[in-house]
Amino acid sequence: MSSPLRNGEQAAAGRRKAAGRMGTLLLLLRVFALCFSLAAAVFAAMDGAVLRLAPFRFLLAANAIVAVYSAFEVAAAAWEVCKGATLLPEAMQLWFDFGHDQGFGYMALAAAATAAREAAACGGGNISNAACLQADVAVGLGFAAFVFLALAALATGFRLVRFMATGSRLPGSSSAPSSTSPY
Repeated sequence: MSSPLRNGEQAAAGRRKAAGRMGTLLLLLRVFALCFSLAAAVFAAMDGAVLRLAPFRFLLAANAIVAVYSAFEVAAAAWEVCKGATLLPEAMQLWFDFGHDQGFGYMALAAAATAAREAAACGGGNISNAACLQADVAVGLGFAAFVFLALAALATGFRLVRFMATGSRLPGSSSAPSSTSPY
């Protein structure tokens, strides 16, 4: 039989549980961003008629880059959930995640918006109906990838603000000693 937890141990256990929830949420958002960006890149690459148009080449390149970044971030988030520690030093990891989520998210949005305009015109009548449908699907998947990157940016931004306010990405922790501890 284990002994009951003391106040400090209970607080630490609660912080680990809350950090695990945020880490799991980020992992899921990153997996969805990976899936949608990879699918958008595949759909954009499947038809040569669509790839003759520059906006769809941009959509392909942007989503391929986002997929590679998301694969790295999935691995980093899985590491953090499993080990409870970041790959890089904490401050560097938080700034890295937030900055790159923002940058790659806007790149995915710009590519999808540019390709959407071309898809709406359906290449000026130079593309078959099947290719137009495929282009529409690629654009939709690109926008979905942006949405999940934007949500991940919100979560990493929240973690960054928490770090700047308390000195830790973990909830409720601070560098000051707790006044509730009897020791």
